[in-house]
Amino acid sequence: MFGGHMLLDRAASAGPDGIEKSPAGVAIIGGGWVFTSQTCRHIELEFHLRCLQAPTLEHLVGSRENLNDLRLLVVDESLSDDILERPEDYRLLCPSGAVVLGYRDVEIARSFLYQSCDDRHQKIGFLPMNVPLEVLLSCMRMMFHGEFFLPQSLIAKGAKSTLLGEKTENAAVPSGDLEKKIDLLTEREKEVLHLVSKGGTNKTIARELGITEHTVKLHIHNLSGKFGVSNRTAAANLYFAARKAGHDVVR
Repeated sequence: MFGGHMLLDRAASAGPDGIEKSPAGVAIIGGGWVFTSQTCRHIELEFHLRCLQAPTLEHLVGSRENLNDLRLLVVDESLSDDILERPEDYRLLCPSGAVVLGYRDVEIARSFLYQSCDDRHQKIGFLPMNVPLEVLLSCMRMMFHGEFFLPQSLIAKGAKSTLLGEKTENAAVPSGDLEKKIDLLTEREKEVLHLVSKGGTNKTIARELGITEHTVKLHIHNLSGKFGVSNRTAAANLYFAARKAGHDVVR
């Protein structure tokens, strides 16, 4: 799929007029069978950016391409372990653009989310690949505008993604909306949420904060209402998402 493991320039043969002379704007690492020439051509036509693809980070770095204007780096789910291990190397390649995990398997993406909540992995977003083309392009457009995109299907297990149009609670959660939800919480609610996210029971949270279990329950009820979720697990998932988006939940 990668021309004998060489860098594949999608625009060289399929791009719109003039694109082949412009710097690369989108780079895709891995996922050759998912990002077809036709998909990359649609990306180029939509955003007027040249689209490159390489099997590994090393192949892309070792190319003679000018990557200074890279606005989006998509890393295929098959390389999720690699980007977990060395996120800085991927970030270095696209310092002023978006770095995202392109996924088809929700469980792989969800596992990545829960393993990447430290500072090293902040603002590595998610790009669902098993969606209609117009949805894929809309997601990419958000990323080009600096929006951190997190499909709620990743933080609400068993939920059906609204990316396909269902009107359920499982819409995407942009970074700005997460920040607004966090800002609604009192300092005590943030403390409770932090301990809930660590797996604390009502009893252990009450003991640590010096309050009653009944008060803990009230705080969880109130913060869940502010988040628009129905239980502590969903609230904790939003906490993880906020941390990943770079929001300082507990000061």
